[in-house]
Formats: sequence, C-alpha cells, structure tokens
Amino acid sequence: RIDVTMSNSDALQNRVRSLENAFFSEQDQKLLEGLKQKLDREASISQFKEATGIQDLAVLEALFNLGISPATLAALRAYPLIAAAWADGDTSAEEIATVRTIAERHFKRDSAAGELVERWLVAPPAPGMLEAWENCLSTMFHAMPASEATALKAKLIEEINEVASASGGLLGWGAVSKSEMQTMQSSKAALG
Repeated sequence: RIDVTMSNSDALQNRVRSLENAFFSEQDQKLLEGLKQKLDREASISQFKEATGIQDLAVLEALFNLGISPATLAALRAYPLIAAAWADGDTSAEEIATVRTIAERHFKRDSAAGELVERWLVAPPAPGMLEAWENCLSTMFHAMPASEATALKAKLIEEINEVASASGGLLGWGAVSKSEMQTMQSSKAALG
C-alpha cells in the first residue's frame, strides 16, 4: 500500500508540475507578447520623433493611437513637396534634387517612405491624394497641441516654398510658376 500511495503522490506531483509549467509558460508568453507590443510602440514613437522632430511624447502617442505609422507620416510630409514639384506638369532636375534633399532630412532614402518619394518623382501621385492628404492632416493636427501643429505647419510651408522655387526662373523672374503658386496656396490652405 505504501508503494501505491507514493506512486499516486508522485503522479499527482508530476501533474501539478506540468500544470504549473503550462500555466507559467502561458503567463510568460503573455508577458513576452506584452513586452513586444511595448517595444514596438516605443520604436514607432521613436521613429515618429525622428521623422517629425516632434518632442512632445503625448503628441507622438496620439499619432500612434490614431494608427498613423511612421511611414504614413513620412508620406504626409513628402506629399506637398511632390505636389509642388509636379505642379506645372513635370519635374525639373532642380526640383527633384530639392525634394530628395528635404526628404533625406526626415527619413532614409532606402526606407518605404524614401521609395515612395522616388516613385512619386517618376510619376505623380494619384489625383485623389490631395483630398486624402488634407483629411489626414486635419485629423493629425487636431490631435496635436497647437504649438506643435503650428511649428510643423510652418516647416511644411517652408519646404513647399523651397521646392516650388527650386527651378529658379530666368534672372529671378518667374521663379515660381502660376501652377506652382496655385499648388502652394492650396497646400497652405490645407495646412491652415
């Protein structure tokens, strides 16, 4: 009888250990998943910080919570530059160089956003892009503190002007074409 009781006791202990191992394995998996999500969130927020120059953690978290990825944010930054470059129906070598220089301030050329910019320099974005850009910016700016939104808007306007005036015109005359001026005004109006 003692041997049977011991073997039942051993069997029970083995089952309890198996249950504990399974429980803690599941708990560990949940903890690891939670840690991974936290690290992914922190990495995305860090990428936002690099892409935008925004320092306010609450703003960066709001953008993340809106579902805006760093690549999307980079595309939002790049679109008005591309629109200014294509405003007169084609892009000049000077405009392309200026767009690339500005884009490289915000993201790497071999990133998804950099590849998007390169694609847009070869063929303009789809016509519906302007409306999508305006809607997304509106949502994004409402999620940001006014000071951060104002600073980002000012930077975007400065960059749009830089691209639009890149071709230079003749002896300073006609540095910005009529269509480029219209695109600039449309972009500025969208920025508020």
